Amino acid sequence: MDFVMHAPQFERKKTLTDYMDGIMDTLDGSHGVEFTYLPIVYEDDCQVCDGRSRFQLDSEIFYEVTIRFL
Repeated sequence: MDFVMHAPQFERKKTLTDYMDGIMDTLDGSHGVEFTYLPIVYEDDCQVCDGRSRFQLDSEIFYEVTIRFL
């Protein structure tokens, strides 16, 4: 999973890792006792085995996420 953050600067007291963690948590599954009930990319974010993240100075704020499945 690769992540590129575009922005003029980081929010105060935030790092690239904070953004990456939030994205990874959003893409994993929420589950009940016996089933997963939300759309997911992976069951648990510990399944992400490789990734890169970087900050790109930009006047607009947006991010890009690229996921490659093994």
